[in-house]
Amino acid sequence: MAVALVFAGCHKQPAKEAEKQAIDTTAVVVTDENMYIDITGLTMEGTELSLSELVGKTDYVLLDFWASWCGPCRRFIPVLRDFYQRFGGEHLEILSCSVDQDEQAWRTAMLEERLPWPCVREDAEHLCSDKYNVQYIPHIVLIDKDGHIVAVNPEEPELEELLLN
Repeated sequence: MAVALVFAGCHKQPAKEAEKQAIDTTAVVVTDENMYIDITGLTMEGTELSLSELVGKTDYVLLDFWASWCGPCRRFIPVLRDFYQRFGGEHLEILSCSVDQDEQAWRTAMLEERLPWPCVREDAEHLCSDKYNVQYIPHIVLIDKDGHIVAVNPEEPELEELLLN
């Protein structure tokens, strides 16, 4: 479903300044070259939260790029919620990173969705999606406990198989 959502997903609005370091989103074979890139975003409380604070604490971290205005993103949230209920805890953590430029729209969506996992939003000082070369959302990246990217936009069955192993 994730791959289907990418093609039917929303085009991410380009950030004002692109960061030079970007990741090849086609990489799925675990090598030292496809280590995750740390990102830092702002929580609802206005504090910074970095991906590096989560990687290594569970078997996997699923990084989810989304936006309040993106219908496919909002429809994908129940899928993520199901994975989180089934695999969350020591096995899986999710970090949702919103690309919303409208902070109030993001806050409203956060209140509506009540996501039980950590959520951040990028802004001009925290250009998270640019580091992962996100062109369309939803966009997910699965990172193992050693910091390797093991999948980018896997379909639901593939994601489930990865999480079961």
